[in-house]
Amino acid sequence: MRYDTIVSFFKDADQKYNPRTHKHNNEPIFVDSFFANVTDLGLKNQVQLLGGIKQGSKTIRFKEKIATDWDYLTIDGDDRKYRFISSLSVQKGYAVIVGEDVG
Repeated sequence: MRYDTIVSFFKDADQKYNPRTHKHNNEPIFVDSFFANVTDLGLKNQVQLLGGIKQGSKTIRFKEKIATDWDYLTIDGDDRKYRFISSLSVQKGYAVIVGEDVG
C-alpha cells in the first residue's frame, strides 16, 4: 500500500469581528498534513458501513493514528472539503471514512 497522497487538516476559524477591517475573520486554521493512502469507498461497503450510498465518500488510511482536533480535510490541495464520518480499526495503521462537504 502506497502512502502517496498529501492530506491536509484544517479547523474552521472562529467568526471574530476585526474592528480595523470591519469584517469577520473566517480564514481556516491549518492543523497538519500527512501522507496517506486515499481510495473511493465502494458501493457495497458504503451500504454496509453507512446504511446507504453517499456520493463522494472516501477511505483514507494513515500509518498511525492522527490527532482528532480537526473540522475538515483536503486531499492533494484540492478545493473540495471532506468531513469525518467514521473511523475503522485496521490491522496496520489507522483509517477514516470521510464524505464530501457539499454545504
